Amino acid sequence: MSSPSPAAGSDARPLIVAAAAAPKHVSFVGQMSSIRSGTTRATAVVSKIEHRAPDETRRTYLAPQVLYGQFVISRGAMSWNVDPATKRVVVSENRAAVDPVAVVDDIALLDSNYRAVRSTSDDVANRKTDVVDLVSRYTGERAMRLWLDTQTHVVLAKEAYHSDGSLAWRTRFDDIRYTNGIPDAIFTASVPAGYQKVRGRSYKEPQMAPGAIPDAGFRPITPKYLPEGFSLVGSEVAAVKNVRNLHLIYSDGVRTLSLFENATDRVADFGALKPQATSFENHEAQYVRDGPTLLLAWREQGLAFTLVGDLDLKELVRIGISVIP
Repeated sequence: MSSPSPAAGSDARPLIVAAAAAPKHVSFVGQMSSIRSGTTRATAVVSKIEHRAPDETRRTYLAPQVLYGQFVISRGAMSWNVDPATKRVVVSENRAAVDPVAVVDDIALLDSNYRAVRSTSDDVANRKTDVVDLVSRYTGERAMRLWLDTQTHVVLAKEAYHSDGSLAWRTRFDDIRYTNGIPDAIFTASVPAGYQKVRGRSYKEPQMAPGAIPDAGFRPITPKYLPEGFSLVGSEVAAVKNVRNLHLIYSDGVRTLSLFENATDRVADFGALKPQATSFENHEAQYVRDGPTLLLAWREQGLAFTLVGDLDLKELVRIGISVIP
């Protein structure tokens, strides 16, 4: 039996803790709609979510047409992305990914940077919910809003906001039913006959020890300054067009910031976006704004750097200036 909902405006940390634990104890099947905006365009996805406690989830895409029939099976940090059209299975390990049934990636990190405040109550998928705002301890701005089932504490809807207050993305269950009767075959992760198995991204959680950042084939340089609350949460090395790229992921529990490094003289690829010139610390740089997201690229010490984040140019430049040996 669920405990009574706290009053509006009260500390909702106990609700966040309960929501983080809910998928470990509650199994369910539902249909979810997701909208992502703030880049060059908005995209909408509809998927069926089947979750069996404690850590098995299958997401089957229903729309748009280009994704129809694809599905992703996850167990903990491991995931198998199956595409029948191309007969490929991409196997990844990524604790930094946004999971369809997770509340946040890191409760401790969230706790140190955000206050959880219950704002009101609402209905989602014919279920009563407690609405909780995550408010920055530094700026006082709301960064995320959560709708938590008052009985099960499962997250039924989430919204995240850019630093300018605009909507970054939204997920919402259109319907949901709680059940333990989900067949084992739903979560089979074996590669079907005739399918190609491809290794996907593998973000490793950094350890507080020398050598925590993976070997990129060059000596990496990391920022000496980060915005308040941000810390390193993951890293990977991936080969793109035969070039080894180091990707460092920073987070404050809600927002993320990426720093890419490689040892080439290649110009940053901004796609269809037209870059603008800027400079700092005697470095020529380029930047583009893709909605509220900013990309800043420059070179120094024989390395090419690209910063990507939902921050203003002044803040990204300040980070860039601190990327020195």
